[in-house]
Amino acid sequence: MKIPIDIHIRSERIYCDIVRRGETADHPETDDFNVAGTLKKKKDGYRIEFSEAGDIKTLIDTFNDETVSINRIGGINSHMVFAPNSTHTCICNTELFPVQMRVRTKRLENTISMEGGKLDIAFTIEVVGNLAEKNRITFSVSPDKSILRS
Repeated sequence: MKIPIDIHIRSERIYCDIVRRGETADHPETDDFNVAGTLKKKKDGYRIEFSEAGDIKTLIDTFNDETVSINRIGGINSHMVFAPNSTHTCICNTELFPVQMRVRTKRLENTISMEGGKLDIAFTIEVVGNLAEKNRITFSVSPDKSILRS
């Protein structure tokens, strides 16, 4: 059963200068926004699904073993896997060519349930063995008010 949810997304990204061997920008680029989506209980975790800008669909799958998978489908397709203190090779299909990146999970906190919760991920992205970005993304989930009863 899918339930409608409200999702608050906050992302912080610090770009690194690959040419200067990891020198970082002074301030993070941040985004804060809200979207409507759905939450579904699965056998081995939960699925959060939402759309942005009309044609970008995001699927977030959480698993009981603390692994999280994020798939973005639309303009640029990407698939990233996160697990505490681990690194995964992931693909981002740009309009020109696919880019292989290493996603290193620094911290992952997951309290998602059918009552709501939070998914907080801190991670870095490496391209061709060089640090490209430091990131933190938080998804705060709550049931849509339309399904809450007093």
